[in-house]
Amino acid sequence: MWFRNGLMVFVLVCMLPLAHATTAMHGLPLLRQFGASQLPASPTYPGVVVDRAGSLYAASGEGVMLYRSGVWELLAAAGQVPVYSIMLARDGSIYVAGAGLFGQLLRRADGTHGFVDLLPRLASAGLVQAPVEVFSLGETSRGVHATSAGALFVLEKDGSTTRLQLPAGARSRPLVAGDAVYLRVPGEGLYRVDGAGLVLVDGMDSLATLRVPAAWPYRGGLLFAAADGFHFSDGKRLRKLDTEADAVFRLHEPYAGIALADGGFAVGSFDCTVMRFSPGLRLLDSFAACAGEMHDLVEDHEGAVWVSGENGIARLRWSLPWTRFGRLHGLSGRIFDSTWYDGHLWVASIGVWRAQPSAVATPMFSQLQWPRRDLETFAVEGTSAGLLIGDRHGLAVLDPGQTQPRRLLAPLLGDSIIKLLPSTFDSRRMFALGKDRIIVLGQRDGRWQVVAQWKTNIKAVDGLYELAAGELWAGDAGGGARRWRFNPDSGQLLTDQRYGDAQGLPVVAGQGTRVFRSDGVLYAISAGQVRRLQGERFAAAELPSLVGLQAPSELEGEDNAQGSFAWTARQLWWRKPGAATFRLQQVSDSRVPGFMSVALHDDGNLRVVTRDSVLQLDPAAAESGATAPQARLDRIELQRADHPPILLPLSAQTVQRLPAGAGLALRFGVHSMEPEVEFRYRMPGYHDNWSPWTAGRELTYQRLPAGSYTFQLQARVLGGTPTEVMDYRLQVEPFWYQRGWVLLGFAALGLLLVVAVVRLRTRAVNAQNRLLEQKIDERTAELQSANARLSALVETDGLTGIANRHAMEKALLRAWQHCAMQQQPLAAMMIDVDHFKQFNDTHGHHIGDLQLRRVAQTLAAQVTGGDELVARYGGEEFVLILPDCDQQEALVRGERLRSAVEQVTGAAGQRVTISIGIAVCIPIMEEDPMALLRCADQALYRGKREGRNRVEVACLHEQDCG
Repeated sequence: MWFRNGLMVFVLVCMLPLAHATTAMHGLPLLRQFGASQLPASPTYPGVVVDRAGSLYAASGEGVMLYRSGVWELLAAAGQVPVYSIMLARDGSIYVAGAGLFGQLLRRADGTHGFVDLLPRLASAGLVQAPVEVFSLGETSRGVHATSAGALFVLEKDGSTTRLQLPAGARSRPLVAGDAVYLRVPGEGLYRVDGAGLVLVDGMDSLATLRVPAAWPYRGGLLFAAADGFHFSDGKRLRKLDTEADAVFRLHEPYAGIALADGGFAVGSFDCTVMRFSPGLRLLDSFAACAGEMHDLVEDHEGAVWVSGENGIARLRWSLPWTRFGRLHGLSGRIFDSTWYDGHLWVASIGVWRAQPSAVATPMFSQLQWPRRDLETFAVEGTSAGLLIGDRHGLAVLDPGQTQPRRLLAPLLGDSIIKLLPSTFDSRRMFALGKDRIIVLGQRDGRWQVVAQWKTNIKAVDGLYELAAGELWAGDAGGGARRWRFNPDSGQLLTDQRYGDAQGLPVVAGQGTRVFRSDGVLYAISAGQVRRLQGERFAAAELPSLVGLQAPSELEGEDNAQGSFAWTARQLWWRKPGAATFRLQQVSDSRVPGFMSVALHDDGNLRVVTRDSVLQLDPAAAESGATAPQARLDRIELQRADHPPILLPLSAQTVQRLPAGAGLALRFGVHSMEPEVEFRYRMPGYHDNWSPWTAGRELTYQRLPAGSYTFQLQARVLGGTPTEVMDYRLQVEPFWYQRGWVLLGFAALGLLLVVAVVRLRTRAVNAQNRLLEQKIDERTAELQSANARLSALVETDGLTGIANRHAMEKALLRAWQHCAMQQQPLAAMMIDVDHFKQFNDTHGHHIGDLQLRRVAQTLAAQVTGGDELVARYGGEEFVLILPDCDQQEALVRGERLRSAVEQVTGAAGQRVTISIGIAVCIPIMEEDPMALLRCADQALYRGKREGRNRVEVACLHEQDCG
């Protein structure tokens, strides 16, 4: 017996390699996790569904949560009680069940939700008595099925209600497969709900002792996921299928499962392991998606799978050909480079990390003890002659078969090697880029040695490429480009030539030049212009078509067997072999992915290094065929003076009529689950030009003038292609005195008065005309004053009374242009109220609004100069624009602001603190003013990470935020 059991274990272990990805080193699908601290309700989270509009509904311990347009909210419609089950019905409505809860969630035309309580329907039929708990839900063409207290209730389509007593021992959730409902009774088998009772299904005896959490129609029959693998029934007999699920299900017993849009299946176990199967039941992936216990799965419209569990909710991007190595693989800290060497994946970070392929578990990285665990390592490159390592002390190599690296240069702190560039023309040649020099490496007797080195004579390298044997090119951060020609054999430098205006490359003082290569063509981006190298000169050119390109001055390129790649810090494009155009890759699962490098490794896998992880490309993976997301409005609120707000319908199929003097508060949305979405808008006739792209989701119009308008909205994901324009048509009614018949009446009355005056007092005509002209002038002045006040209201934040974001953007542009012309410093502060969500949760939104106004007025009181401006940026964030303010003065004023807010709010009995990020520069007219805010924003978030209630100034490496 022991031999038999041991043999079974051995077979399971041998089969597991078949149950994992086909690549030798496999990462996890791109994963976005929402822990309990990020969700609006407390654990647990037993169920998730996605409705037809692309919104996610999740059951929780405090009610139903809604996720739409990248924002979570807790719905009040069904109350804040534990929800056990949630279901999307065939008519598009949402059914929920829980502790004393059973009913429908209905989405109204204005985007809010109503609740239809169905418990009275059961009670009126004498079927239940309060209190009652409803545990699970299902639906067939017969109606909605719900289980509670040993009974199954059917809400029939004809309006009647049926109660069926469950067999003793029935504990599992009902299975809905096709148009039938099944229940498993341990020791007996599988029952089917049939007519007015439950019928034991013949031939299902083998399932009597197994947990069966999922069943689906499959190839003319039914497929069951059981604890020992897949079972198939053709309607006559049940047979066990011999698949890779046999081994993996015994390690991770199935708890829930769904059929995927591609014909495959996703099965989850209680330990939160998610297993993905092809339509032919081949195991494609298996990994732990979250910590704790798993409860439910659902696929959204973009091909991603959501996992709900005991402690949180996660979204898996199986629909992308990208996987990721990161924190779940043991990596931590900022990542600089990666390579494949000696059967391992190596990563340069704080120290050197290494992992090897694993077929039986997720590959884990471990930090090596050399050169030093706390030493920044910037570059690694695996070769047949060893692993080259560039770090803060210089350059080393781990020779084959050795356990300790060998220094190629005498170690010197600060003598950093930041990049290793393999030669395209000689596999025994390598270039190492230092702070101010290039080192040429070569192999002697199979060992790497330094053969030559020379000074770069440039400020900093912006792009480094080998264009021919013995020829290197680099862009200069100080302007211009450099070409070095050297002896390919000895590495000796032959010529060092600078390219600038004389060679057709425009150079502007203070602006750098970036070189970028694609398809063998060397481009130079300098002074906002694009040039390409033609012979010995640069000529005007256009870059390859890169959809959504936001920062050309950051471009880098790589051509290899997998295609052509181009990237900046925030965007990545891939052109497959044989394809005509580049496609923007949606591989972000965090706010700033920070793309660093792209390389095809020796194991045949292409990997992309980001700031916190390594992405791996599987070019054979099918990309999602999901349709492009559409822009939408999630909330439209009509605002009028002395009237409570009114929600308007979200779909304006007809013209929406607004009363005179009305304002609007809008919240933008998009039919996408992607986290990084930007919006722009316009309203021809009110403001004709598109607004800049922004991540802000809220907009307020105050006292719209009378007239017909069409509000237009577009969205895009991560700088990608904009969606189609969404239109919302409005008609703002005029005030009574602006109506045509009133104006006509006034005109007729005036004419009669003039005629009477002419007849009665001819001699006073001139005097009366002058009086009339004076009145007209006064009326005109009043109207101009009113229009001026209306214009001011449009640029005023309705809650705090200070300038809004629109006014801030205009003020920033004016200050930028003025300071650029005067060569004066411009300072920007990003200010955020610390722990404001916690303050709101503790005191309520009304007190939170009062506190925001108190903070805003405190900030406004500190504005002194006529050109200075404080504005509300959004939520609890504020911006302060300070022309002609250097860094020292900005730091002093920032401390004064921080102290003032703390004192004022403390004196009011509700103390809060603020964190401030400061960025200062002397503007350059052609550059983007918003880059200054992004620098201040990075400094702000650094201050938050370091404890809040502090003022942080942008560091040197943050000054290139643009």
